[in-house]
Amino acid sequence: MSGSPTRLVALRRIAAFLLFDSVAFCQTAQETTNFQQQSFETNLASGATLRLHLHDGDFRVVGSDLEKISIHVAGKNVEQVKNIKIRLKRSGGAVDLTLLHVPKKELQVTIEIPRSTNLYARMRGGDLSVQGVAGDKDLELTGGDLTIQVGSPEDYSHVDLSVKFGDVSGTQFGDAKGWVGNSVHKEGRGKYRLHAHVTAGDLVLLS
Repeated sequence: MSGSPTRLVALRRIAAFLLFDSVAFCQTAQETTNFQQQSFETNLASGATLRLHLHDGDFRVVGSDLEKISIHVAGKNVEQVKNIKIRLKRSGGAVDLTLLHVPKKELQVTIEIPRSTNLYARMRGGDLSVQGVAGDKDLELTGGDLTIQVGSPEDYSHVDLSVKFGDVSGTQFGDAKGWVGNSVHKEGRGKYRLHAHVTAGDLVLLS
């Protein structure tokens, strides 16, 4: 027996909503896992966007020729890696990676990512270095030292660097200006954008 036109319209709307909701769920998957050993790997396509959410510690982000994220931990107290939690969230072409409960002392965390990656990172305190990564960079550190290998200055279309309490070291984009805090701003013809900010600490640029 066929239903009324109003009922059929309502059923179609419900079916469309359920289909849209299931597609959205597939596109946004989140998982949390413990760091059982001294390494962790997951896929990341070259050219994708990676957003790192870090708290305190000593972190090195290094570009590689592999299409994956590899996390390695080294130091005196490697047995503490079992306390580290990794939270991954994939949405479209972006991946959010959060590292929780990383010991603050005597451990160094190396995160290898595809060389061509658009990198976003927010970190509370410690040391963060980025080397061998060609792509947009949006990096902020509240307290500590931020070191960035920038490569050729001609690769960038927009550069925005600043330190509130500390120094900017490196003249690839010109001399830093300012009395309290230093800043560098430059526009160019490259294809990448670079934003880096340190609230209290030093920002070091490497070629």
